[in-house]
Amino acid sequence: MVIISSIILSFFIDDLILLWFEFINIGHNSLNLTNYSPSDWLSIRFSLVLILACIVVLPFFSIMLRKFTIIGMTSKENLWFTLTLFFSTTLTPLIFILVWIYIIPLWIELFEIASLVESVGKRYDAVSILGIGIGISWVILIGNMVIMTLGFARLVGLVENGQAKFRIRIMLISTSILILSLPFVYDGLRVFISVITILIADRISTTVPNPILGTRIFEVSDVSFKGKISRIGVIDCSCEGSSPTIPDSWNYEGVANPKCNAICLNSFEQYAIIDLIVEKKLSQLIITGCDASPLPVWMQERIKNNRCEFSGLNWLDSSNINEDGMLKSLQFPLEE
Repeated sequence: MVIISSIILSFFIDDLILLWFEFINIGHNSLNLTNYSPSDWLSIRFSLVLILACIVVLPFFSIMLRKFTIIGMTSKENLWFTLTLFFSTTLTPLIFILVWIYIIPLWIELFEIASLVESVGKRYDAVSILGIGIGISWVILIGNMVIMTLGFARLVGLVENGQAKFRIRIMLISTSILILSLPFVYDGLRVFISVITILIADRISTTVPNPILGTRIFEVSDVSFKGKISRIGVIDCSCEGSSPTIPDSWNYEGVANPKCNAICLNSFEQYAIIDLIVEKKLSQLIITGCDASPLPVWMQERIKNNRCEFSGLNWLDSSNINEDGMLKSLQFPLEE
């Protein structure tokens, strides 16, 4: 879609540039407008076409991305992602219009007043004027794309605890693209502007809602459980703060360890656990807080239908349970 939009816009870009110069009163009839570098002029035209094409395609991209992700998200995640897409889609064109229609003409007017010297003529470099606006446009556009990309990556678990290689790659690639995209008028500031822009975008993407089960990535391996090989999930349910939680010293390598506040009451946690069972093909589900009997009937049926057995350690009713006892009840030998 970007390529098609670019091809269409390329036929109108000269007229758009001419109209804009006439709007700021330095159009083609002005003797003050000069093009000092034809090669840079071609580069500027290409950049402007690409920016306009991206802005045109951005709403369609946002709609398709939302349709793709809405099914697997919770209400909070869906609200966050929808608002992010909405503001990114609406603010980008608005800022683009604000920069080109108001800010740049105001700068030119202020510079003209400040640089007024008697008996000295003035000439405007068309490429430099356009380059200022193009640089700001690239910053806004690429910054928004990074916010959407990293936000989506965090929602689907590709970025976990902010340390995933995927996040670093996206940031490095985006920074490099922005450095190469900024026009020559930003020489000396390219690296600084690019790094600051991407860091701000990454920071905004961290506002994504916390995962329901404490994390979005679970590494599950075959383990030995009651004399047979199983794929186990241990739900660390606090029973709304009434039950002790799994000690931090427990090494649960190969065992899914979702954290819940009240699995028997919270429907979001219930659906998330069902999804985890299906995704990781769990065959054993163990709840720490209760004996698993308080689980809703529909949830018990769904668990059984997925060939998964469930039980509970009933820590809530064990008044004398200590850390050693909890760790002993959570020993699952890893199958080599």
